[in-house]
Parts: sequence; C-alpha cells; structure tokens
Amino acid sequence: MDFISIRQLVSGERIERTKLECGHGVPDPGGGLRSWRLGPQEAEARERQKLDEEKRRRLERFNSSRTNLENLADLEKLVQRRKEKRLKRRVPPKAPQPEVKPQPQAQLEPVDLEVFLKAAAENQEALIDKYLADGGDPNAHDKLHRTALHWACLKGHCEIVNKLLEAGAAVDARDLLDRTPVFWACRRGHLDILKQLLNRGAQVNARDKIWSTPLHVAVRTGHCDCLEHLIACGARIDAQDKEGDTALHEAVRHGRYRAMKLLLLYGAGLGVRNAASVTPVQLARDWQRGVQEALQAHVRHTRTRC
Repeated sequence: MDFISIRQLVSGERIERTKLECGHGVPDPGGGLRSWRLGPQEAEARERQKLDEEKRRRLERFNSSRTNLENLADLEKLVQRRKEKRLKRRVPPKAPQPEVKPQPQAQLEPVDLEVFLKAAAENQEALIDKYLADGGDPNAHDKLHRTALHWACLKGHCEIVNKLLEAGAAVDARDLLDRTPVFWACRRGHLDILKQLLNRGAQVNARDKIWSTPLHVAVRTGHCDCLEHLIACGARIDAQDKEGDTALHEAVRHGRYRAMKLLLLYGAGLGVRNAASVTPVQLARDWQRGVQEALQAHVRHTRTRC
C-alpha cells in the first residue's frame, strides 16, 4: 500500500470533484438543470418513469374519491345527492317574498244620472254597478229620452247591455224620435247586441217618427249582417216609411249594392211605388240618367274651357 500524503489526498479530491462538476457523461443524481447531460436512452427512461408516477398518483386519487356502492339504496342516495348539487348550482334559492296584504277598495261616490249615462257609453262597469246597487232607475233618460241602454247599444258594450237588461231596463225604450235600442244597434252594425235585444223580445218591426224600421236603418248604414238577421227574425221586407220608400228604395238611393242583392234574394218587390210613384227600378234608372248627364256636362265643360 502506497503512502499518500495529506497534500496529495487533498489535491486528488479536488481533481475528482472538478471532473465530476465538468461532466464527462456522468449522470447527475439530482436531475434538474443537469438532466440535459444524460444520454438519449437514459433521458427517455426517466421521462417514462415520470409519466408512470403521474398515472399512479392520478389512479390513487381517483380510487380514494370513489364511493363504495354496496346496494341499490346507496346508488339512489348518490343520485339524489348529485341532483341536489346540480340544483344548488343552477337555481339559487329565492329570498322569501313579503306577504302582500290586500288593499281595501276605495268606496265610490254616489253616481248621478249624467255619470250613469256617460258610464254606459264609455263601458265603465264599476259605475254602472254602483248606480244600480244604490237603487238607481235603469230606465232613467236624458232630455232627449236616451237611456243608458240606447248608449250601450250604440257603442257596442255587450256586458253593459246585459247588466241593464238584467236590472230591468226596457228593451223597447223610445227616444224623442221613437227609436228603440234596436235602431241604435243597427246604426253601428253591432250584430251581437242586436241578437241580445231580439232574444229579449225587442220588436223587429218597430217604427220611428218617420215610419222607418230597423231594416231601413241597416240598409242606409250598409250593415248587411244586421240586415240579414232582421229578415231571418221576421222583419217585413217591403215595409214603407212616410215617403213610401222600402228598404230596396234606400239601397238604390244610397248605392248599397250588396244590400240590394240580399233584398232581391229574399223577395223584395221591384214594383213597389213610393209617395212619388217611383219604383226601385225607376229610381235606379233616374240615378243612372243623372250620373250620365253629370258626366256629359263635365265633358262639354272641359272641351269649352280648352
């Protein structure tokens, strides 16, 4: 055994340490920054080892988090817990709403006649109910003898009409022109209200001061649905007013072509003469002749002016 001095030993250790620090293919056991000094096979083996370690740790975490299901009850509990978690995430709990106490309704003041009639025209049921509940007369009228039923029929308020009839309003009340609510309903073409009135016994052939019937009014205003319903309910198709005009005369005079066709379809007389001894056919010819003369006069006037 050779004797090595302390100086040589110290210098030798220093030389070996320098060799190790400089590399020469010796792997660094700690990895880290010196891992690039490894050979290709050793680096690949170390990467594979790291991947295997990561897989093993993931598998351990997965196995530790799994729930052991021993029977069907455990499975149902698991499903229920997951449903509750989803509901908590999606639907936040609603804050309890304060209880709303019903407010007492304001008491309406007594309704006078003017307000009552206006309420019938404007479909204000609360005022109608208040007036009737206080014992008001449903047949009360204004200076022209127009009742609330007249106004409700004119404006087409079915509920008001029904309330008034139930309260005892006269279905054939007459205004100063002797026109009943049926006339007022036909004037605006409210077929549903016309049916209500006729079902309550209203006169289909009532006459006003100039002897017009509701059929005349329906033709003048061009409401053919009301016209047809009146005929179906027994209206006299050739009834004449004070001028002797029938509904067919009125259809010709006002140019109501569809009403004219309906009247002829239901058998209106073509030879009925009015007070001027004019039939509907003659009236149509006179009307055509008047139109023709007016057009010719306009043409002559245009040529003269040019």
